[in-house]
Amino acid sequence: MMNNVVLQCLTETHNELWENGKDVGLQTKSSSKITKVWQEKLLLVDAIRFIPEYKVGGYKIDLVDTKERIAYELKVSPKNPHHEFYRDVFKIVYANSLDRKFDRFVFCCPAVSVVKLGAL
Repeated sequence: MMNNVVLQCLTETHNELWENGKDVGLQTKSSSKITKVWQEKLLLVDAIRFIPEYKVGGYKIDLVDTKERIAYELKVSPKNPHHEFYRDVFKIVYANSLDRKFDRFVFCCPAVSVVKLGAL
């Protein structure tokens, strides 16, 4: 299943590149780099299937799987996951209102963020 490839690639990239600490600037750079490297790795897997930074109005969705119609959003840092989550849900609802129908939405974040969101 391609979803497993996407998440495995993300986990590997996060483990390789995440800079943990209190330096906000370093974490911001680390987050951007992880997102970009993850997207680039998936383009190597299938450049037709995956679209990074899929544009919807004035918004961008981190990654779209065009075959499975899955929108992926990534929250690299474990801080304030609920802010990003609700903003990302809005983007998917907005995209679907414009006839860009996604069948699934996957919000990717560190395990500690999943707990903060109350999903476990």
